[in-house]
Amino acid sequence: MKELFLSVANFQAECPKISKDANNPFFKGSKYATLPHILNVITPILKKNGLVIVQPVINTCVVTKLIHIDSGQILESVYDIVCKDATNPQQIGSAVSYARRYSISSILNLNIDDDDDGNSATGNVQSKPLSKEELTPKHSNWLKAKEHLQTGGLLEDIERKYTISAENKKLLIAAK
Repeated sequence: MKELFLSVANFQAECPKISKDANNPFFKGSKYATLPHILNVITPILKKNGLVIVQPVINTCVVTKLIHIDSGQILESVYDIVCKDATNPQQIGSAVSYARRYSISSILNLNIDDDDDGNSATGNVQSKPLSKEELTPKHSNWLKAKEHLQTGGLLEDIERKYTISAENKKLLIAAK
């Protein structure tokens, strides 16, 4: 694995901090780096260092393979895809995009802008109001919700902030 690890070390030395290029208005306005943005930054540096990433979806997992082209050495990571409705293609697509983004970030140890130091994962976040607004097509954030889903965001993000009727969920998903 010496050749692979040397190329990864060279990649990491060259790879800049990756900025967050999209807003998530449904999770306290947080920002995130989109998959296309991450790929645009890393692909030329991977190529320069003789590396390639492939991410087949196998059963319910995204399998990320970091391959050293000359030696064929491979580093692999498996991410279980989690979505509420495994029969909904839009939810599956969003979950796959999410898994791909975080798998690439992890396997390459990418530096993606500000880190919340694990606060969200440990529940150390500001408390949210108990009541949520209802999101309808007439709500001022309806178009933002549609855009969020169209750019790979998850319906769950929206549901954290708003209550959404079953009919309006269908409209959001259909707009995706």
